[in-house]
Amino acid sequence: MPDTTTGTYQDVVDAQVRAIFERHKEEQSNELYYKELGLNDYEPDVQEEQLNDISGPDRAILTTEAQEYGTISRYRGYPVTLKLRKYTYKLSWTEEDIHWMMKQSSSKRMSELRNAGEGAVQSLYQVINEDTAKVFYLGFGTTFLNVGNSESLVGSHTIRADGSTQRNDFGSGDTQRPLGSTAITDLIAKMNRFNSHNAVKLKRIRNLKLIVSGDKIADAMKIVWSDYGPDSGALGRQQASKNALAKRGMSITPVEVPDFPSAYADYWFLSDVDRARARAFMAWGWKPRMTRDDQASKGVLREVGSAYFGPIVLGWQWLAGSKGDDAAIA
Repeated sequence: MPDTTTGTYQDVVDAQVRAIFERHKEEQSNELYYKELGLNDYEPDVQEEQLNDISGPDRAILTTEAQEYGTISRYRGYPVTLKLRKYTYKLSWTEEDIHWMMKQSSSKRMSELRNAGEGAVQSLYQVINEDTAKVFYLGFGTTFLNVGNSESLVGSHTIRADGSTQRNDFGSGDTQRPLGSTAITDLIAKMNRFNSHNAVKLKRIRNLKLIVSGDKIADAMKIVWSDYGPDSGALGRQQASKNALAKRGMSITPVEVPDFPSAYADYWFLSDVDRARARAFMAWGWKPRMTRDDQASKGVLREVGSAYFGPIVLGWQWLAGSKGDDAAIA
């Protein structure tokens, strides 16, 4: 944001306006959508904390009479190092701005003051949302984050116990399938076969978020809410509808991510909320905070704010996705 708003009469702070500003800060928490996509709050103990997950015990050992009991193991996942990023803003105004603004007490002017306070905190919320979106649409590579072992969030993954691999896309020889009912149910079937690092299958998924761009939210809603195939002359039963999946013990909720760039508009993902609780986090050095930093001797008043955070993912088993462009997967 610009360093000063001198002469624009847009950003003013006195006791009354400060109260308005604080109310906006409290009321805008619903603008942050990282929790809707499956990320959970986490408070690290050190700046570059290294995190890891650990599997449950592997299979018991078959033994004969009087034979020594078999030894079983638990397996650590691949370590991931947290990367926090600090974002800041500074707004400045002069005592002259305040003087002339307070001369004009119309409702229109008060509305401008409310919008000014709202916009300030949203500058921090916006970058939080953008970094949340990057977890997903940049998840096919490692430029933004990885899940350890130099693995991207979406792709091929190595199981510790036996060295086998599993994929949370449609897999080699298939394609990056476009969003559709059959594509969703096929990806659900793959997610239900995911293993922990002990090579033991995870519990079936229960609570799904269908994550799409604004360009695809209407299609996602149609798939989820239509009991019969709207694009088929035969009108067969919609496999990925809310009601069909409920009969299988699953819920599904479409979630729009407004910060997917247009180049990634076809990307779509399935996030399992239950599995994500132990694997996907938004780590906070500190959440968005604002304070006064005045220079009274210059007649300048300042509002500064910052947030110190970073997404981190300890495992991939909570997510599956597709680029949606039907390109072949190597």
